[in-house]
Amino acid sequence: MKFSFKFLPLKDLFYSIFPTVGTYGGYIQGVAPSFFPNLWIAVGIGLVISVILAVIFYKENVKAFKKSLAEILATGYFMNFTGRFGKLLKTRTPIHFSFPDDTIRTFTADKITVEVGMPSSLKSLTEYAEMVENKFDIVYVREATYSEPFWLRAQIVGDDRLIIHEFPRTLFSLSRYLKDDFLDQHMAEKNSKKIYSFFQHKIEQLRIEYSSEISNDRLIFRPI
Repeated sequence: MKFSFKFLPLKDLFYSIFPTVGTYGGYIQGVAPSFFPNLWIAVGIGLVISVILAVIFYKENVKAFKKSLAEILATGYFMNFTGRFGKLLKTRTPIHFSFPDDTIRTFTADKITVEVGMPSSLKSLTEYAEMVENKFDIVYVREATYSEPFWLRAQIVGDDRLIIHEFPRTLFSLSRYLKDDFLDQHMAEKNSKKIYSFFQHKIEQLRIEYSSEISNDRLIFRPI
């Protein structure tokens, strides 16, 4: 990411320059350690420490920003899909699906499995997304609590089983928020790995938090 002072707030900036001010003041007051032979060495050492602290504070703040962004996306994804459909699977009410040939099939929750691909990088996300979109049809879930059905991709296995294939499409939006981290394929692949790990960790936290409300045995999260 390009340098920005928003990642080095006044508080951190103050603590960063404190060693420089301290060594300078200490030398002037005659309380600097004996290994400071003159003022410039004292100030120089303080300045080096200040720069190191500023770099550390800056990197930690950038990391916190990326983590926060990934967690916001994870929460939105979980609530909009995983939590919503997971609650449907928890009920005993049959779920109706509309298929491309205009037929409507009904499945009970015990006959439905949801496989959610959790990518480790942008490359794995892109490849999995292309596979799912090319291989599986769009079906619509007719949920009584909503006026409009929502769609997903699925396949019928045998005569009575439905496997839903999902992945967090919201991760594609990261390149718009973190443009400098996704300037080329090499940078995108490298930087996406850490950010995606924040995303996955937050999803795991939410699964634990809402474990009593969703059907974890039918929601399978697979590393891809």
